[in-house]
Amino acid sequence: MSFLRFRCTITFASVMLFGSLLGCGNSGPQLPPTVPVTAKVILNGKPLMEAEITFSPVSSGPSSNGQVIQGEVVNLQTNAQKPGVALGEYKVTIYDQPVEFGGRELVPDKYGRLNDGFVATVTEDGPNEFTFALTGH
Repeated sequence: MSFLRFRCTITFASVMLFGSLLGCGNSGPQLPPTVPVTAKVILNGKPLMEAEITFSPVSSGPSSNGQVIQGEVVNLQTNAQKPGVALGEYKVTIYDQPVEFGGRELVPDKYGRLNDGFVATVTEDGPNEFTFALTGH
């Protein structure tokens, strides 16, 4: 092997090793397959205008987060990386977005606690459509 070829091989190997140490390529946790979920959120019979929603797994696995806008759940993502929700049973919590000074919280506190929220089961066969009806305030 010529010196030039040896030097190129060492340089290439060094770049690959350095890149993997920096996190280039496929890094982070491997996420399970996800499926689309559609949901509506109603407060006192009317669409909830704005809120945050979290699907927290009852056993193990990643959680999924999204926003409620005009009663519809949007941007639901697993680990803020992958659209949809992994299969399984979840405790669903709904809570106000951060309220600015002088703003009013709309969602009753109990819906933001794991033990008082809703339960939803996401299946492979679907349809994975949910309606969460909140009362209070």
